[in-house]
Amino acid sequence: MVVQIQLAIYPQFRKAIELALEAGEFDDDSIYRRFPTGCCGDTSDLLAQYLLANGIKTAYVCGTYGSSPDGNVQTHAWLVVDKHIIVDITGDQFSSNPAFLNYDRSVYVGEEDDFHKLFAMEYREIHEHPGVSGLESFCKHRLWNLYRKTLKYI
Repeated sequence: MVVQIQLAIYPQFRKAIELALEAGEFDDDSIYRRFPTGCCGDTSDLLAQYLLANGIKTAYVCGTYGSSPDGNVQTHAWLVVDKHIIVDITGDQFSSNPAFLNYDRSVYVGEEDDFHKLFAMEYREIHEHPGVSGLESFCKHRLWNLYRKTLKYI
């Protein structure tokens, strides 16, 4: 029963973000108004806060694809629950890019798949998520604001 409740949380949170976006809640945020494009780190932070508030600890993961001298790299962030279950609610931002397998899953919960294997991870980029309050101060206010707006739609 607990596992089923946990699984319901992820699409519910994604849907709340989409509803808030449609309602214009993020119009004043230059990054988040383009959700999910370029929002994986922020979204992972928001989801980690929500999960922590519901008694679920997560690890934050950021991986890198490509490493050319011209700096042409792509990063992607997601959460990990129970040390091996990936929770990614922004993977669909890559749906029109064949280099990323045209990945179109808006909510992915499961073992590492071919898409997530594309991103190299350094162990220093994987850490237990402290929640929004534990993040650096320059982004804390903005993320709390986004979080409160999202919660209105859950």
